[in-house]
Amino acid sequence: MSKKAKQASERIADDMIEQPVDEWVPDYDHECENCGETPVVTGVHRGIVVVATGMCGCCTWGEAACIDPAQW
Repeated sequence: MSKKAKQASERIADDMIEQPVDEWVPDYDHECENCGETPVVTGVHRGIVVVATGMCGCCTWGEAACIDPAQW
């Protein structure tokens, strides 16, 4: 494997590491990229956003009840 290919594969692997999520927080400032509803789902770990889905609860988890952030 070439040096460039090895560096690229390491960079990709680093980006694919799963981040732990402490809580799912509603983001009322953005609309769902799929259906336009608010809020969208944001995953937070130690006060830092680690997952920004860009989708509402229904589109993220596929359940109508998830429109309510209390169900997340």
